[in-house]
Amino acid sequence: MPTLEDSINWGTLTAQQFESISSMADKGHSTSQYYLGRCYFNGICVNKDRLKAISYYGEAAAKDQTQALYYLGFCYQYGFGVSKNLVTADEYFSKAVEWLEKECETNAISMYYLAMCYTYGFGVVRDVDKGVELYKRAAEMGCSQALYNMALDKQFGNNVAKDVFEAADLYEKAAVQGNPQAQFNLALCYQDGEGRPQDYVKAREWMQKAADQGFPAAVKQIHH
Repeated sequence: MPTLEDSINWGTLTAQQFESISSMADKGHSTSQYYLGRCYFNGICVNKDRLKAISYYGEAAAKDQTQALYYLGFCYQYGFGVSKNLVTADEYFSKAVEWLEKECETNAISMYYLAMCYTYGFGVVRDVDKGVELYKRAAEMGCSQALYNMALDKQFGNNVAKDVFEAADLYEKAAVQGNPQAQFNLALCYQDGEGRPQDYVKAREWMQKAADQGFPAAVKQIHH
């Protein structure tokens, strides 16, 4: 069963889930405020509004909600909804890392975010090898998004040696776990013959699986 974090990452959140998140956020629930910030940031179930996203992230971060601290750092790092400020970004990232370090042994999502911090040098000295190691540990804990990130890096040679065959293998591992982003990308691997023998039947099968979960890009492709 996908978590709310998964549904937001995949863009498959339902209107009912959104209403529930909004209601909990209004009551001051910090994780719901973080989720709502993600929804406004990405335009999931609402019109995209980066200022509102920052506001909800800020409310959650004031209560030390870990992912909200990470995303506030991200917004200041790249100037999304706020003026770019690398010093402020580092302050939020550093605080996020403190909490992620405490949570990661029992929380796969925290391990996943800690992996991203090390991979990109957010709040820590950049260490790509450690990032890869943490992605693997997050994947072992059941985080398919970690496998997906590893696959992306392998496919495009981001931070690691490019290997389209290993990328396809990683996509398949995440796809089998039900990750629709991975199902979509695995379908493209079969469609384009990249890392897999070209096979339009298998491409269609994996594309349909992603579409059945409401993954927007796959739905669009199926109905194209």
